[in-house]
Amino acid sequence: MESISDEKKLKKVLVFQKGDKYYFPKTIPKERKSATEAYVLMLILIFVVHLVLSDCRSCVPSFYTSACIIHFVTCLIYRFIIFLYELGHSCSRYGNDNIEILKRAFYFDYKVYCLVTPCTFHMVYYLSNYGLPTLEDKLWFCVIPFIFLLHRIIDLEEFPIKDSLWIAKHTGLDYGSGMAYSFFYGYLNYMLNKIGDPGKNLHDMMKEYESANRVRFAVYKIFILIPKSLTCFESVKNGSTLMEMRSTLLEKKITIAGIRERIYKHAVYSIKPDPELDGHVYVCCEFATPLKTFKEVLERSTPHTEFYKQHKNDILLQFYVTLKAILKMNKVDAMCELVYYEDMDENNRYYDVGRIILQKIVEIKKNA
Repeated sequence: MESISDEKKLKKVLVFQKGDKYYFPKTIPKERKSATEAYVLMLILIFVVHLVLSDCRSCVPSFYTSACIIHFVTCLIYRFIIFLYELGHSCSRYGNDNIEILKRAFYFDYKVYCLVTPCTFHMVYYLSNYGLPTLEDKLWFCVIPFIFLLHRIIDLEEFPIKDSLWIAKHTGLDYGSGMAYSFFYGYLNYMLNKIGDPGKNLHDMMKEYESANRVRFAVYKIFILIPKSLTCFESVKNGSTLMEMRSTLLEKKITIAGIRERIYKHAVYSIKPDPELDGHVYVCCEFATPLKTFKEVLERSTPHTEFYKQHKNDILLQFYVTLKAILKMNKVDAMCELVYYEDMDENNRYYDVGRIILQKIVEIKKNA
């Protein structure tokens, strides 16, 4: 591969920092600046033009304040509809805490209160002294772009449940979908397919393990565990009284992104369904490692921690749904079973992972 080593050219392709300011090459996107200032200027221009050209200048302020109040009431109605809709998810998403749903549905930025409060006082004063504002003004349509811009400036559409609805749209831009793509293309894709040394897929490696150890797997799949609490034990057997770690499948060595012969391998576990009886169920399973990273992010103090905590369930659901779709799209879903489950009861006791896997095996064989 031909490379460029000219220092002058290389200086033009680097992002560098001087003090608090960053300098970007023309071909690398910069951070976007807020358009709020432009919105405010347009807002003032619309109001001033209307005030100057209006036949009834004294009516113009009341006309705009009434429009703001009506728009705010409309938003309240919309939020109430969202609140009613969200009550259907009270148990699974909010732990039956309807007060929390109310808070998330009717959250408003401080800028909304700064606007609505004076508008309300002005409207009450105007109504008590002059009655309802009239629509005789020929420039009444100026209020439409005014309200549109004002809506953007005060972030009237921003509230936690709206963010949840955006995540649920499957745009692929959310954290959960990003984790799913990274997990598949950075790990599962290598393990499930014939990539790297020794050039075998998961099914081949499981068959080879059976021959070498004279055992038989319950199913030729790897179980990827996705616990709702995000708790990923160091070993899967630590979450079960029935499981015992045996060994691993063949190691895979893959050179990728400058790392020489990175080693990948899956653990093999045995499950003893009944302690009084002989016989073990052999499975290949592990926790979805991105969940451990996600949990660590939630436990740290970062600029985004609170947002992630609020939307933990939404992010986790998108991780599961997106990963399931990726496996099917790449035609490897027959070798990988996602186990998304509630891992704790109401007393914060963990359910036995071994029992959960056994239940999943019964379901797989029933649908086979």
